[in-house]
Amino acid sequence: MVLPIAPPEFETDAAGAIVYPVDNGEPLANDTEHLEWITFLKNGLEDWFADREDVFVAADLLWYPVEGRPDISKAPDVMVVLNHPAGHRESYQQWKENGRPPNVVVEFLSKSNTAEEILDKLDFYSAMGCDEFFVYDYRRGKFHAYLRDRGAGLRARARSVDGTWDSPLLGVTFGLDASEQLWVRRPDGKLMETQRQIWKRAEAEAKRAEVEAQRAEAEAAKAARLAAKLREMGIDPDAL
Repeated sequence: MVLPIAPPEFETDAAGAIVYPVDNGEPLANDTEHLEWITFLKNGLEDWFADREDVFVAADLLWYPVEGRPDISKAPDVMVVLNHPAGHRESYQQWKENGRPPNVVVEFLSKSNTAEEILDKLDFYSAMGCDEFFVYDYRRGKFHAYLRDRGAGLRARARSVDGTWDSPLLGVTFGLDASEQLWVRRPDGKLMETQRQIWKRAEAEAKRAEVEAQRAEAEAAKAARLAAKLREMGIDPDAL
């Protein structure tokens, strides 16, 4: 990848340091479904890696790979840096991150994305050192995987014999259901859930717990009435 020629001057702050914007002027998502897919995967990965402080997961965060070049950046829908400190950042300035590029990037295609744009991102992510790049076109139900071929950059990988794609670094499996909707299986075998699915499951579990508590309360009341009746008859229920 040939880096674009730098403009003659960049914006600087009061101390004369180059400014790296935290906002590229583009929306987080291009439609509501786009946002749902981004949050689904980001939240799912954060949940899976919740007990690790050495995995950084971000969504729509500006990544600057080259110091002194704020004109060179991308904001992947989701990106993951493994074996690297978690935490908050206004942007990902690679030279301040021990030179670490994202290991994994994922893009969800919306109506506004063009084939040329995705090819540009593939070229960019490959040149800048990403190891895995996944693309899901939720409007057409198409999924594409690109893994690094040492010495040759990111290269397309066909699906496995079972129709899925694995992420060797994340340990997750991607697949499409009968409706060509994306699903993601965690390393423990469980499927990642949307926030709506999590809330519905929690609500169902709460209702089951409430019904069980009411049943236990009714059984206790029944037992108390029986014990009282036995005492009226001169029978000690505890002796039975």
